[in-house]
Amino acid sequence: MRISLALAQLFVLLTTAASGQSHGESPNGWFRVSWAPQLNGATPTPRIEAYVHNDSPYRVTDVRLQVEGLDADNHPLGQRGAWALGDIVPGGDTSFVVESMPGAVTYRITVISFDIVSLGQAP
Repeated sequence: MRISLALAQLFVLLTTAASGQSHGESPNGWFRVSWAPQLNGATPTPRIEAYVHNDSPYRVTDVRLQVEGLDADNHPLGQRGAWALGDIVPGGDTSFVVESMPGAVTYRITVISFDIVSLGQAP
C-alpha cells in the first residue's frame, strides 16, 4: 500500500511540474516542430501544416502551440494559438494546421504547454 501511495504521489508531482511549462522553442528539449506552407489553391484558405515530434520519455497530450508569423526582417506580424492532435507517444509525432498570416514569410512555432499522460512505451 505504501509503495502504491508513493508511486501515485510521484506521478502527481511529475504531471503537475510538466503541465504548465512554457520555455520557448521546446520545453526541456523534448519537442521538435517542423512546418511547410500548403500549396496555393490546395484549400480555400492559405494555411501551413506542421508536425510536432516528441523526444521525451513520456506520452503527452494537450500540446498547445504558439504560431508567430514573421516578416522578412523577422519582426512579428501576428500570432495564433493551435493544438496538436491527440496523444503523442515517446518518439512519435502528430500534426496540426493553422491559417497562414498575411505578409508572413516564415513562422516561429513554440510549444507553450502540454500534459504528461504516462511514462512510456508506445501502444
